[in-house]
Amino acid sequence: MRRSNPAPTSLAGRAGDAGLALWYALVVVFLFAPIATSIVYSFNLGTLGKQTALFTGWTLGWYGAAFDNLTLRHAVETSLVVSLYSAIIAVFVGSALGFAMVRHPRAAVRAALTGMTYILLIVPETVMGVSLLLFYAVTEIRLGMATLVAGITPLAISVTALIVRAGVLTLDRKLEDAAADLGAGRLQTFRFVVLPHLAPAIAAAALMAYVFSFDNLVVSTFLTTPLVNTLPVYLYGSLQYGPSPAIYAAASAIFAFTLAIVAVAGLLYRLAVRR
Repeated sequence: MRRSNPAPTSLAGRAGDAGLALWYALVVVFLFAPIATSIVYSFNLGTLGKQTALFTGWTLGWYGAAFDNLTLRHAVETSLVVSLYSAIIAVFVGSALGFAMVRHPRAAVRAALTGMTYILLIVPETVMGVSLLLFYAVTEIRLGMATLVAGITPLAISVTALIVRAGVLTLDRKLEDAAADLGAGRLQTFRFVVLPHLAPAIAAAALMAYVFSFDNLVVSTFLTTPLVNTLPVYLYGSLQYGPSPAIYAAASAIFAFTLAIVAVAGLLYRLAVRR
């Protein structure tokens, strides 16, 4: 039997595909052009230690200057520590939340947990930061490392919960039933069947929680102090007084660091989905 040839693509269809591709390219350029500019100008020689609109020459010296800046290094160390604490809390709380969003026996509880998780995502960070600052002022809680961790962790918990929830949805319950038929208890089933299956999703969620906490600016702006200052807040404050190229160098290094973590998280998440 002769196969009928597929209908040729119409001119309108080809024009639509070309227009969509052009629009996508414009969006990508709009999103990444500022980042590319920042990276390029981190190598700018500048004038008198200040950034200039004109590119005056290439140099790697600003990366060394960023490393020698003690205030900048302290901000980086604070961000690393705060993000680590936030990610650890998010892994335990968010993983349990993500599991309960799928496996809790009551549908009303599952719906309530899901709604609470999405509320943490959609509430504007400005509202969260103002509310936390007002709460700490009313309760006379002194701002510090602990209050900063408490302020940026809810968003990390919601991100972790959604990633782990996706992993739980891919879990085949027949494997758990088979483990039960072989005499495994609930704890053994969770340890030897459920947890290994969810391990890549939990690892990816931990990395994403770390990135979200490290890059948090809005909430951190309200909760930082002169002694506890994060890198995003430091970079934002430096831009108001004529930034040196070292600021661009630090931002470029952090971008590369964040990109590497997100790439690892993506690979782990794909592994979890395939399993």
